[in-house]
Amino acid sequence: MNVLNVVGVAFFTLVLCWRIHRLIRAREGVQAIAMTIAIGALTLSPLLLNRTFGRLADGITVVGFSRVAGYALIVLGVAAMAVTFFYGPTESSRQRRAGFEAIPLVVAVVGLSLAMTVTPRALRTAALNALTVREVGLAVFFVVAGGYLVFGLADCVFSVTQLMPFSRGYLTRSLRLIAAGMAGVSVGSLLQVVFIVVNLLHVASLPPVLTVSRIVMIVGVLLFIAGICYPGVRGLVVSARYRNLHRRNYRRLGPLWRELTGALPGIVLPVDRRGWRTDVHLVYQRRVVEIRDVLVQLSPMLPDDFGSLGADLDVAVLRAAIAVYREAGGATGETRMVLPPEGNTVDDDAAPLLLLSDQVAAASPATVPSA
Repeated sequence: MNVLNVVGVAFFTLVLCWRIHRLIRAREGVQAIAMTIAIGALTLSPLLLNRTFGRLADGITVVGFSRVAGYALIVLGVAAMAVTFFYGPTESSRQRRAGFEAIPLVVAVVGLSLAMTVTPRALRTAALNALTVREVGLAVFFVVAGGYLVFGLADCVFSVTQLMPFSRGYLTRSLRLIAAGMAGVSVGSLLQVVFIVVNLLHVASLPPVLTVSRIVMIVGVLLFIAGICYPGVRGLVVSARYRNLHRRNYRRLGPLWRELTGALPGIVLPVDRRGWRTDVHLVYQRRVVEIRDVLVQLSPMLPDDFGSLGADLDVAVLRAAIAVYREAGGATGETRMVLPPEGNTVDDDAAPLLLLSDQVAAASPATVPSA
């Protein structure tokens, strides 16, 4: 077994263990179990169909075992995906669907096993082409596998299209990619079945059909993987974008934060856990909260139209309020919200503070007398 196979087995083991851990903790239903089975089956099947690992498996068991097991796992994975994508309103409907999928699954696995049994040992691991397809056992094997893929993936595509009206934005795009990928593999499997049947019946020999079938299936697999990965990749991109935005805004708030906390250092929140500086979102939110706290303390000395007086005047009024606060030793009246946000997110909360901080950065340094 080469390094790639070792990495694949390790990855499969980690993913499967993670899914089992999630199942045990969350006590999830049939849909989650089906997803776990699909992940395991579709991850392990390429390893069994790999030439190096297949020879090892056939050496331990019988010739052809790896091919039967590999395709059986693909069939199992498709059946599990059909249950995963099934649009059912209740858990009982999904359980009934799982029972329905078990019938063609068992038939397909039995058909694969019988077809491989009647295939000569010398051809059990042979590649599919215009010559080997004339062997009935091998032809039936690929017809059963391809036929189930056509049936199962078409069913999955239908279920995914039923989910699309309830999705929005990137989820819709992800479902479209998944549906297109499964449709591509289904069409490729259908072309492969056509190639086998016309060759087996001596109607015609169409090698280009098999080539087109393989290309269509490869494209379908790539589209399916892209659809599965798209939400996660998009989440990473959005997360990185927000992390960079908060890092920039954290720095932009620096002039205002230093102006305010330099006069009122007691308002700085204590650090009560290790590693908080590595979380840019946390330090950004802390800075916004600290600035807000100081502005509330200064609010009795700030006019109601503070923030709309003009850049120079806003900064002058703010510094005058700081001086009054320090001389009085605290707030001199009833406090209120200053520069109220227009939304509920931390970015909405920080928006007016960023403008004020830019004004403070552009103004001349403060000359506030010491208290």
